[in-house]
Amino acid sequence: MITYSIKNILNISYPLMLAMLIQVLVGMTDVAFLGRVGEIELGASALGGVIYLFVFMIEQSFAVGAQIIMARRNGEKNHKKIGHVFYQTTNFILILSLLSIVFFYLLSPNILDYIIEDRSVRIAILIYLLPRCWGLIFVGIKTVFRAFFVAINSTRAIFISSLIMLFSNFVFDYWFIFGGLGIKPMGLAGAAVASVVAEGLTLLYFIFYLFIKTNVKKYGFHKFLLWKQSLFNNILRLSIWIMIQNFVGWGAWLYFFIEIEKLGANALAISNILRSISSIPFVIAQALSVVISSIISNLIGAGKDHEVLPTISRTIKFGAIPYYLCFVFMICFPELLLRIYTNNVNLIEQAVKPFYAMLIPYALALPSMIYFYAICGTGKTKIALLVEVLSSVVYITAIRLIVAEFNMGLMWSWTSEVCYYLAMLPISYWYMRRKRWCCEII
Repeated sequence: MITYSIKNILNISYPLMLAMLIQVLVGMTDVAFLGRVGEIELGASALGGVIYLFVFMIEQSFAVGAQIIMARRNGEKNHKKIGHVFYQTTNFILILSLLSIVFFYLLSPNILDYIIEDRSVRIAILIYLLPRCWGLIFVGIKTVFRAFFVAINSTRAIFISSLIMLFSNFVFDYWFIFGGLGIKPMGLAGAAVASVVAEGLTLLYFIFYLFIKTNVKKYGFHKFLLWKQSLFNNILRLSIWIMIQNFVGWGAWLYFFIEIEKLGANALAISNILRSISSIPFVIAQALSVVISSIISNLIGAGKDHEVLPTISRTIKFGAIPYYLCFVFMICFPELLLRIYTNNVNLIEQAVKPFYAMLIPYALALPSMIYFYAICGTGKTKIALLVEVLSSVVYITAIRLIVAEFNMGLMWSWTSEVCYYLAMLPISYWYMRRKRWCCEII
């Protein structure tokens, strides 16, 4: 493919966008059900979820590095090497998942004692995290499947798998949280168990789709690769910087919630709701960012470096329409969205002002993320790390000043993220325009 038109970008991105939207609905289901259990459970699931994602993002980083390489091989028409990258990545992520589970059981209680002030919140987080961490095995391997399908510009399977995730998570969430059919109500732990079961089912679908619907010989899946050190080193060379980048980025996000927890269980519960709602516009930006990373790697692999910047511009223009229409809807109907998560009238009233404050930084998220992920797609992951570190330092400084030093309250706390995107956008834009990334070999 010589040029990625808006139609091409749409065909690749809309299944992924719908899949990510469904993932948001999965999160909304958890929050909506737990919002009817109690404020502590709702707040604990927020912190527990961020801690879980913090560890999961290390796994996903390795898959992102593999995706860049698989997309490059796809652009080069060197398809048989893709299966080798897939197997190598899967084996490593499986080992990493098992080590992460050991970490959760042995170290998380001591770490939580250090960072969480409220004892009841600490206990609730452990109730959620210990069963939830077993899902790292399933969700980690799922990221490799997603990386493969995005790399070859075939995202339909991702959309269908997300539908399975949504339906199964909804059913098991309700069943395990509230009980029924011989199952006693499990409350917060039920939400964790339901997610693990749903993730296992979607992984089974991916395996089925790969070996039944995909040309396994074309992509080299018929020859299983247990371990190849040189290939592992090549993936790690890209991924290690993405791992550190995500460690820094999600560490800043975790720090935000740790500071919010000090404002009380009520503020933490509201922040969990806002976190879930903010995922709605974020889905569009995230999906297009993942797609642009893969497209750019494909273009460079095909020797079409000159198409990179025009493709980025087309992607931003295409994404701006649904992205900002979503914003208009959210501005017009805040209480409608908040009522999905809780029937507590006082909580809804207190959440309205922070809700509007949350929208301010996300106005910049679309162009910021697309240009940032474009850097990753070129293979310049060290540069992406430097951008992430600088943006996160600015963000953490803003959190520290707004929440801890000046105690400006929950509403102003949610505006702190605007500093993150204000730092990320101009640096990413400037770097891509300089074209120092041309012909990067990976």
